[in-house]
Amino acid sequence: MTENVLLTGTVLPNSAVEKEIVEDAGGSLTTIDVSSTAELIDAATDPVGIMTIETDIDESVMDAFPNLEFISVHGIGVDMVDLDAATERGIPVFNTPHYCLEEVATHTLSLILACQRRVCQFNSDVKAGGWDYESEGPIRRLSSKTVGVVGCGDIGLEVVKRLTGFDVDILGYDPYVSEAELSHHGIRKADFETLCENSDIITVHTPLTESTRQLIDAAAFESMGEGVTLVNAARGEIVDQDALSEAVERGTVAYAGLDVLQEEPPEDDRLLNFDNVVVTPHAAWYSEDALAELQRQAGENVAAFIRGERPDYVVNESVLEQPRTGQ
Repeated sequence: MTENVLLTGTVLPNSAVEKEIVEDAGGSLTTIDVSSTAELIDAATDPVGIMTIETDIDESVMDAFPNLEFISVHGIGVDMVDLDAATERGIPVFNTPHYCLEEVATHTLSLILACQRRVCQFNSDVKAGGWDYESEGPIRRLSSKTVGVVGCGDIGLEVVKRLTGFDVDILGYDPYVSEAELSHHGIRKADFETLCENSDIITVHTPLTESTRQLIDAAAFESMGEGVTLVNAARGEIVDQDALSEAVERGTVAYAGLDVLQEEPPEDDRLLNFDNVVVTPHAAWYSEDALAELQRQAGENVAAFIRGERPDYVVNESVLEQPRTGQ
């Protein structure tokens, strides 16, 4: 078959790594700069595969390209792909689930510590001429806290591993992980409401699905005790940002550390007006090492498929066991 593969998006500095791997397997890789499905459909020429970084791939894209054989995502989450539509059409979807586990876990811990120790606020105070350790209010030892981990997959467990040294009590909410497995990692299994009610710090690591979209909503914030710290390095849409802003205003959320927002980059976001909200630019995944691993993993998934092999990371594995239905 003609191995015409498209790479969409503008985040990467270049696509040299993927291009070399794909071409060594007998394919060709073309990079196109598009930001929407409509632009992709207009710009592309019936590819066999699409590698996407941030461009949404919905059923209109799949139906526009009758020879589409696979979709590859540069990243862990595949929420930009209509997975049901791909599965219905027999199109496998690949991802890169392990490339930034260390980075996201470390960044999460950095946000937790920055909030708990008021690092950014103290920095601003000193640069404005202040020198008062009490300027940001009372600070309690981290070891006195209970941390609630929402989503106990690979990243959540990496965060827990790092938190263990701080001697915190850890609650975990994940309907897909057994109590025995969580206990093995030093986590007490809790339902979502119990976690919200009993956690001093809540850190979010669940994938974005229809069941987790705005999981942390107004009702969740109302169930939390006063003075909670919320950290989100997963997906912005998991948290209702209007409800979060209101929770910050009334003091339910004392501090928030956010690496992701509903709109990126943000425009006129209320959360940016709060000194007690620390925001980083969806950077938790990033290190030069992680970037290299991301490009390599994505390229090798595609190369394996081109060679007729089973890629290492297939999200909807069932499609590989059935004949392609086509459009």
